[in-house]
Amino acid sequence: MAELPNRFGIGLPGTNIRQNMELARYADQKGVDSIWVIETRLAADAITPLAVYASATDRIRLGTGIIPLWTRNPALIAQTFATLDLLAPGRVILGLGAWWEPLATRTGVKREKSIRAMREVIESVRLLLSLKEPVTYHGEYVHMEDLYLDHGETKPHDVKIYIAAVGPQMLRLAGRIADGVVLNANHTVDSIRREVEEIKRGAESAGRSLDEIDRVAPMRIEVTRDKKQALLEAKPRIAQYLAQQPHIEGPMEVDPELTERLKAMIPWPASEQQIMDGAKLIPDDVVESLGCYGDEDEVRARLREYIDAGMNSPTISSASKDTIDFLARGF
Repeated sequence: MAELPNRFGIGLPGTNIRQNMELARYADQKGVDSIWVIETRLAADAITPLAVYASATDRIRLGTGIIPLWTRNPALIAQTFATLDLLAPGRVILGLGAWWEPLATRTGVKREKSIRAMREVIESVRLLLSLKEPVTYHGEYVHMEDLYLDHGETKPHDVKIYIAAVGPQMLRLAGRIADGVVLNANHTVDSIRREVEEIKRGAESAGRSLDEIDRVAPMRIEVTRDKKQALLEAKPRIAQYLAQQPHIEGPMEVDPELTERLKAMIPWPASEQQIMDGAKLIPDDVVESLGCYGDEDEVRARLREYIDAGMNSPTISSASKDTIDFLARGF
């Protein structure tokens, strides 16, 4: 298989798994770098579909983009990803994130000291996956005593660990200890550039190079002759994102007054009508600043802006064979 001129991944949903198996196989055959499955809303888990996509493919990497830091014990995380690594050796990526409000609170999760918790979880999971010796780890959040993965394997598990990061402290932590970073969707080019600078600061503080840290970002890519319609169709998603996920308000660089109006209109959970009403407030230029829309030349130029800002692997949201074919030709 010829190497693609540019590296990119695709996001596949945790639902309609049988239907998406065909797309996973197609991406695998076309040389796409990675498949990502998200688990941040109470929709579908990420592990079940990832295992299915792993069994349907031969070479493509498979990542959680992301699973919440708080909803699985670190020992269970290690056990789960060791199992996935046995299914798809060397192809599995553990993507961890600090989750979001108000969902965390409504499930009874207290997100306290997220930076410390993230570091402790990654350190302890890596120790378990290394299979070197029984693990004893006593941190502020993680506590393990004489633990080991009891599956009979002796070869260490090659599982890469990526941190989903938005704030500067988490970005710098990713630069210090992670194999990669999952940057958030719906960010402007300038926001990506600032985030990559924070990753670089973290990397340099640990004696690492930025080149050692993979930097992926979910991207909305719409190759279309009707750009106006594509922007219109994206507005409900943007409105819901702004209203319900306050941690990404800054990187979206939207007028704070508009954001507050949307929050008042779109609660969590929200009805379809509430979302559609909020979408009417979103200007075209806001949508355009948060993705790649237009004809092939426009989309390629826009992608290059994100690459130049420091993101080195876009992940296509709502992927299709046509979009895969387009990106496989290079950008």
